[in-house]
Amino acid sequence: MKTRLVNLNDFKGHPHPASKLFRAIELKTVYKECKNMDFKEPSVDIGCGDGYMSSILFDKKFTYGVDNGEAKDIQIAIKKKLYKKVLIEGAEKMSLKSSSVNFIFSNSVIEHISNNEAVLSETSRILKKNGVFVFTSPSHLFSKYLYISNILNRIGLAFIGNWYAYKRNKMLNHYHIYSHIEWTKRLVRYGLKVIKYKYYISKDCLIFWDKLAIEVRIRSLFDKRAKQNIYKKYQKKIQDFYENDPVTNNRGASLFIYAVKK
Repeated sequence: MKTRLVNLNDFKGHPHPASKLFRAIELKTVYKECKNMDFKEPSVDIGCGDGYMSSILFDKKFTYGVDNGEAKDIQIAIKKKLYKKVLIEGAEKMSLKSSSVNFIFSNSVIEHISNNEAVLSETSRILKKNGVFVFTSPSHLFSKYLYISNILNRIGLAFIGNWYAYKRNKMLNHYHIYSHIEWTKRLVRYGLKVIKYKYYISKDCLIFWDKLAIEVRIRSLFDKRAKQNIYKKYQKKIQDFYENDPVTNNRGASLFIYAVKK
């Protein structure tokens, strides 16, 4: 199975402008880093949800979609038959046999699971030798790049800015937001070696992303079409960020990692 280039038009079923911005850049990053690879089955999508992201990013169905069902969107994936088989269970303890899969993918999910060590242990257990684990997750810089935090920091109210970042991460259920260095340390404990990594989502882009989310929340109080109207308002800027959002010196708000089981 191979990756496909995803663009903003592929997110018609996901109208939130902040989500479109972040996910489009994210999936574009995965495509660019993996476009020359052909991943072997059996394959697993951890935290598959409604299956939409994987269905537009990859050219074939995953063998298994794994999700605990908490978000209540797993039934969409089942109804649309986006996976060959769906397992409604937590990634901390999967029913798959040891050394049974060749490829595991997880798109901005692993940071939401509090028992991170159990997830990495299970990932390693079910992967065959030389099996591949690809995942994305917000980086250690995510908190520093938030819109409100940056405003407060500039006017000398960093302590309130830090509080906002804490509350924002709590709202998003971010338990683990690490650098590639920290992820490398955690993965190696379970026999997983990081082959390459890539930071994406610049500071300016994340500030804009957070601003979009806040504006949608406020406008939704009086506008039933807030998401669509705000997307229309900022469509050109969103498109510009999608087409060109350079990240240098590992200073991105999110992170792509490609690891192999040794």
